[in-house]
Amino acid sequence: MTAAPELERNPLDRSPAAGLRAELQVVSVASGLLLLLDAHRLTGRLPLEIQVQVGRLRHAVKVAIQAQAGRPIPTPSPAGVDPAAALRSWIAAQPWAQPGPQGWVYLLCFRDPATGEHRPLQGQGCRGQYAGHYWGWTDDLLRRIYQHRNPAWTGAGRLVQVALAAGLSFELAWCEYPATRGRERRLKNQGSAYRRCPLCRGTGGPLDPAAAVAAVQHQLGGRP
Repeated sequence: MTAAPELERNPLDRSPAAGLRAELQVVSVASGLLLLLDAHRLTGRLPLEIQVQVGRLRHAVKVAIQAQAGRPIPTPSPAGVDPAAALRSWIAAQPWAQPGPQGWVYLLCFRDPATGEHRPLQGQGCRGQYAGHYWGWTDDLLRRIYQHRNPAWTGAGRLVQVALAAGLSFELAWCEYPATRGRERRLKNQGSAYRRCPLCRGTGGPLDPAAAVAAVQHQLGGRP
């Protein structure tokens, strides 16, 4: 992954704009690596200690992106160079910012099958981690939901299988089409899936995957 010449012209530049560009370069490289790991479904095949480090890197990228979102963009320098415009141009040219295959981004909400209420999957680690939702991307929503509901499924989406093994169920709470893997990554990086879950917020009910696909096919004239 390469950066635009404008962002590497002066490696000793210590201005706020240069610092912002350097931080975003690091975040972009890390985000690109995580995107490739997810795209090729490699994370679950890595040794456990490496998976832990990948999880920490993913969290660090999320924190950095959230911090950058709340940071004001530097104003143009006295020399007439607009750092914000150069930064936007550089970001648009990066491979991780390019549109990818179109598909579905979906959100699963873990539920208690006895009561139907939201019930997060409780972690066994010392920090008390838990997961109440699962973000995913697929080019075939019906097949993907069927795979998630299959207890013997061994492909991507290990978290859902762990939740099913723990006695939980899930519902399709939210979906979006068309969307890329980059869109899924941005939604994950925003954190707090609760904010987008209609089931948890009481603003909607479970979605029928077949009905969602049929609605999109109708809008597109029969092509999903």
